[in-house]
Amino acid sequence: MERPRWGILGAGNICNDFAAGVVTAGGSISAVGASSLSKAQALADKVKASRAVGSYEELVADPDVDVVYVGTIHTMHLPHARMALNAGKHVVCEKPLAVNEKEAQELVDLARAKGLFLMEAMWTRFFPVTRKVQEILASGELGAPKSVQADFGFIGPMEDKNHRLWDLNCAGGAMLDIGIYLVQLATMVFGASMPSVQSTALLTPEGVDHEGALSLCWSDKGSASLLFTLRATTPEHAVIMCEKGYIRLHGPAHTPERMTVFKSSGVRGKFEEQDFDFPLPQLRPGLTVIYPSSEGMMYQVLAAEKCLKEQKLECPEYPLEESLTVMRIMDAYRRQVGVTYPSESTCTVS
Repeated sequence: MERPRWGILGAGNICNDFAAGVVTAGGSISAVGASSLSKAQALADKVKASRAVGSYEELVADPDVDVVYVGTIHTMHLPHARMALNAGKHVVCEKPLAVNEKEAQELVDLARAKGLFLMEAMWTRFFPVTRKVQEILASGELGAPKSVQADFGFIGPMEDKNHRLWDLNCAGGAMLDIGIYLVQLATMVFGASMPSVQSTALLTPEGVDHEGALSLCWSDKGSASLLFTLRATTPEHAVIMCEKGYIRLHGPAHTPERMTVFKSSGVRGKFEEQDFDFPLPQLRPGLTVIYPSSEGMMYQVLAAEKCLKEQKLECPEYPLEESLTVMRIMDAYRRQVGVTYPSESTCTVS
């Protein structure tokens, strides 16, 4: 496979931005499929896709589509990704991979049984800054990592009470939308084993978590303190503290362009500082993105295409077992703070 032919399942804002990433990466989009032909056609025209189709079923059946990007709402990730896998397509599914571990495990098992590529679209993991952080940690120059502190917060759309962020039927809330970024940072640093989890949250009258905090502890490695909120604007910095210094990811840390390494000079409180800057790529002419820094979608497109070219069934930079661990942590958080989605049976979140 020289370059995979993409199908975009969905036509909302995130699909626009991912499709712009495909085009900016030099890839090709065979088709856009949406719940109506008019929605699909509008996005297909913007990103110069070969065609638009008016149903998801038609998209996954398209013989000219090799890999499907699933960009629908959280609660539809399982049925839409499952549909694509059952049609024999590789899948890149927007985060979260599903709304709980049970659903995510179903997708992982299905992809493995069919010998198909599956990746959760955790785009942060593929930014050059994130890769540089991993390189420095692996080198050991700062010693072992011991603690992570990170935040992510913005004021949610308070004026729109029907927005999906406030809707349990859409698996709305802070954790699945933005808390997940912080959890994956912690697992990137400390690995995909399950930590102990302590959680607090503020819930809306409808039971949606609009603010949460996590304390994660890997007894043999380190700990993470994470704050995520739809009630306040936060700096969105992240700090990884190690034995011989620390790394600061400057905000917005989920789409990082700049980081600073502070290496201990041997004198307490004195550090040697080194900055690293990786500006966002430029979009292809005529393209626009909706979410801030979505020019960086290109990085995960290239990562997925590289995996497909090398005939890998999962991405080593964000393996499926790590996606499952992140889901387990988020499930534990929801159990502790009392958030349940109507789509879940009483035994779904185990």
